[in-house]
Amino acid sequence: MESFTPLNEIELNLLSQGSVSEPMRVLQSTDSIDNQSLHEKCKPVDARDPNLKILISRLYATVRDEEKPGVGIAAPQIGINRRVFLAQRLDKKDNPFEFFVNPEIVWYSKVMRVGEEGCLSIPDIYEEVARSLAIQITYYDLEGQHFQEVVEGYTAVILQHEFDHLNGVLFPERIEEQLQEEFFSASPNGELVYRK
Repeated sequence: MESFTPLNEIELNLLSQGSVSEPMRVLQSTDSIDNQSLHEKCKPVDARDPNLKILISRLYATVRDEEKPGVGIAAPQIGINRRVFLAQRLDKKDNPFEFFVNPEIVWYSKVMRVGEEGCLSIPDIYEEVARSLAIQITYYDLEGQHFQEVVEGYTAVILQHEFDHLNGVLFPERIEEQLQEEFFSASPNGELVYRK
């Protein structure tokens, strides 16, 4: 079993380059060194590490960057290979961003949702991806408290996309996998459609 360790000196040095409210450089799949890093599986982090607040602040500043805003961002996208991501909760009032520490998706619905995705780490590519319409996710907060919830719709899609980043998977690889699969997807009017 992997240990939950605090952020190390190298990670803290990277985070300290700039203020906590300053966006960080987002790794790009078009750069060979970045791409290798983006495909690594991330390590768990100690949820009670006080430095996680810095990581979360830097992630938030980066995903809200006016130059290239997003609806989610994972720590490996800014060069920190830890199991942390931020996602916009479009299923909640005022659409807040929330952070997920050491998340695990423990259940995926068989009914899928097909929709266009892009990625801050993949420039100028937007493609249709099939994702589970609902998921059950577990995660920790900064006090080390464990949570579990079922999330549906587009927010579930965002969480699946960011969770993939923690496992070194980018969305074009999901598309390649799905070419071999058969599944039911939900149409905009709520009908189930068989896709092959």
